[in-house]
Order: sequence, then structure tokens, then C-alpha cells
Amino acid sequence: MITLHYESRFGLARGAVFIDGRPHLYTEGYEYDQSLIKVNVRSVARLKSKAGGLAFLSLADGSEAVLDVPQEVFAKLVEGTALEIEIIAEARQEKRARARLIGAAQGEPRRITPVQSLKDRLLAQAAKLGEDIESIINFDCLDAAEDGALNPSGPLSQGGYLSIERTRALIACDVDSAGGEGVLTPKAFAKACNARAVSDIGRRLRLSGLAGLVVIDLIGRRHDADRLRQLLLSGFGPEADKLIIGPVGKFGTLEFVRPWGATPLMDTIRSPVRAAHLLLREAIKRAEGEPGRLLTLRAPAAVLDIIRPLLAASHDPLSAIIRLEAAVKPEVIVT
Repeated sequence: MITLHYESRFGLARGAVFIDGRPHLYTEGYEYDQSLIKVNVRSVARLKSKAGGLAFLSLADGSEAVLDVPQEVFAKLVEGTALEIEIIAEARQEKRARARLIGAAQGEPRRITPVQSLKDRLLAQAAKLGEDIESIINFDCLDAAEDGALNPSGPLSQGGYLSIERTRALIACDVDSAGGEGVLTPKAFAKACNARAVSDIGRRLRLSGLAGLVVIDLIGRRHDADRLRQLLLSGFGPEADKLIIGPVGKFGTLEFVRPWGATPLMDTIRSPVRAAHLLLREAIKRAEGEPGRLLTLRAPAAVLDIIRPLLAASHDPLSAIIRLEAAVKPEVIVT
């Protein structure tokens, strides 16, 4: 069973997709994001420059992206020309967004694909995971999916633990059998932990948005590589054909590459948009607990600059009782 949990208020939204009671997708941000560097967005861009074997693009909204093309195509590109492109990976940490070349274009840089709501984008992702999607709203589910997106490490069902840590070079995963109970022998329990971890890694990476080179440190040294590979592919579902999987190493590691896509939620922790969203969510909770009281949102100027136009454009009744005040630390004051 697939369920979509979605909430939108003040022009900001968040949504989560659950399959059989477990979160698989989570996203948040502007309800209608105008950005041209979102995955699958097509636009006409200008080839700004070429350096070090890379082609840099300038997009219509002032953002930049790196063009992903073979060297034989790269050599023929001329700076200043207009190109139709599609974003294949969003910006993350110190990495620019990446785009694929569709072809030559005419005219000024501009958007081609229409702006979709966050809900429609999430539904399109959910449709790849299965049919019969039921839309409901459960705030506990949204919070649980958000927590899973920010903290992909956690216990495995029926015992064991899967740790997922992001480094500069790769995603390091460790399977631990600590806390195992039951009738299984230590060797059999370790084997079961490995199987559960490999089966669930796809869901956790999809939920958190982590990708790139992934290394799983399995328990033990001798493994059924074919079975682990099948479990890994099955866990990724429709994404499986995009994976590049290596053999199980002699030290008991399973390595694979998952292409980057959307920006991981953990990369947005310090963004003004997320800070604004969290502050407004807190204001809504406080207003429900103490109706009719005046709310003062205190935050840095960059955060207030995002909230101010959202309140001005909103017909939400809370807009009338919200005041904004510059401060170093974001907080909601009820008076």
C-alpha cells in the first residue's frame, strides 16, 4: 500500500511517501519552486565558459550548472551559444548542479518545462514505485519521514543495526549484529542481518537522497554474493537498472554506485528556506495551542526576507497575527 502524506501552508510544503507503513520519499520546500536547477527541469541555457574539461552553463534565473557531455562533444561546444539542457543532479554541498545536453537552441535563456507543485513532483516519483497511491495526511508520518531523511542510520527489523555515514569521498555503511536475540546462531544471525541491511539500503538512500559510491561493510568474510546482489537490486526496485554494482570484496565489503539526483535534505539544514519553513511550522503549532494570541517570529534577516513575501501573498488567517523581528536566533514568541 502506497500513501502520500502532504501539507502546504504559506507557500511552503512538505510531503512523504510511505509503502507498507515505511517511509521511502521525503521532500520539502516551496510549494511551487521556480528554480531551474531542480531534477528533470528543462531550460535553454547559455554556455558560459569551458575550463579543465568542464563546460559551465548560465541559466535564466542566474543559477549555474555543469554540463555532462563526452569529450568529443565537449570539443565542439562554443562559448556563448544557447543550449537546451535538462538537470540530472541538483547542487549539493560544494558541487554545482549537473545537466545533460539535449541539443542546440535558439533565443535567450528561458524555462521550457512548466512549474510543478511539490505535490505533483512527489506523486510522479511515487508512481514509479507502484500504483494505487492514497493521499492522506498524518503529521506523525511526515515527522518520521523527515527524521529518516536526516538520520538514515537505524535499527534493522528483527535485530541488528545499519549505520550510514556520508564522507567526502563515499557513503560508508556498516552492518552490526549487536542486540541480536532469538534462536539463530551468531553466524546465522549475522547472515540474516547482512540480508536485511542490503535489502533496506535502497529505501534509506532514496529517503535521505544520498548517492555516489556506496560501500557496505558486511558482517563476516564469506558471503553469497549472488543472493546479496539480488537483494540489493530488489530493494532499489525501479532504480535498479541505474546502479553499477561491484563484486563482494575479499574483506567483506559490497560496493555500488547510485547516481546523484535531488539535493539531500541534510544539505539544506542551514538554508534560509528551511529555517523559514521550520519557524512557520512552529508558529502554526503555537497558534493551535494558544489561539488568538499575537505571534512574533524572530530570525536573521535572510530568513525574514523569505517569510515576509510569503505572508504578504497568503490568505492564511494566521498572517494577520504574525509579526517579524530581526534576531540572531530563530524563535517564536507568543504575547
